[in-house]
Amino acid sequence: MACVALSTSLAPSQPRLSGSGTRAPHNRLRSSSYSGRSSRDANVKLNSRKVGTVCAGASGPKASKASGPVDASGQKPKPVYGPNPPPDRNAKPDWQLLLEEEALHDEEVAELLEECEGNAELIYEKVRGRFNKRTAEIMRERQGRDEGMQVIFREYDPTNLWVWMELYDYPMESERKLVEEVVDAWFTLGHLGAYNCLNLQVLEQGQEVSNMKYDLKHAAEESLLALFHNMDEVEYKGNWARFWLDMGTADELSVDILINSLTQLSREYVGIKQLVVGGINDDWSEGTERKAGGDLFYRLGSAQGKL
Repeated sequence: MACVALSTSLAPSQPRLSGSGTRAPHNRLRSSSYSGRSSRDANVKLNSRKVGTVCAGASGPKASKASGPVDASGQKPKPVYGPNPPPDRNAKPDWQLLLEEEALHDEEVAELLEECEGNAELIYEKVRGRFNKRTAEIMRERQGRDEGMQVIFREYDPTNLWVWMELYDYPMESERKLVEEVVDAWFTLGHLGAYNCLNLQVLEQGQEVSNMKYDLKHAAEESLLALFHNMDEVEYKGNWARFWLDMGTADELSVDILINSLTQLSREYVGIKQLVVGGINDDWSEGTERKAGGDLFYRLGSAQGKL
């Protein structure tokens, strides 16, 4: 029974009978089915043509007029602004980028940029102003004073000695460097034992220096060491300068040499009104409570590494 049912289901369907009970012509059914299929195909092709026309019209000449001109390749030409494109208003100039890199290592530049809050025009004005000020200071002719430098001695303690200098004018950076170089050179010689009154063989020889015999044994063994111990940095307040010194075992000859050096410096380069050796200035007493140089740095040996 299963085989019979399967064969029956697979058998071709019989054509329907017409109203008179006779079979409909086979070719008539085929022609009607073909005509229906062809009409559907024609409608699909017509619809596809319409869709293609609409899609083509969206990117055709009508659309190009609305979206702007196009070149031969169908792309919009780039706008022309002349030989160079217009500058980006948000882009930083090269000099500002260099300053930002320099600010990583220079606190003064970093502070300047922070004050200006990234405003390029304000940064340029401030940098230009500082540059002009520095240039004016360098180019300005500054000479020493013909008036002699006054020397005043107050309470004198060679292990805890303050030296004060009153300048005629507020010192520029270049003048500060000159003063500091003189003081540093003076201390360097003292640190090397230059101010030793027990070994002044050339001075004691007098004018007969030619062909003199220098006593190395006396210089190395018999004379005592005369060495500076410590010195603090030169400080400034208004037109005053000061520095602290522990003379150690050096002789007072060093003070005479300092006075001679500063006298000539005052005549030719930096006018010094007075030099005060020892004591404390009442209007600049802060910081003077520091005693003997145990807690101060060893200026040349550890701080500057010159020796």
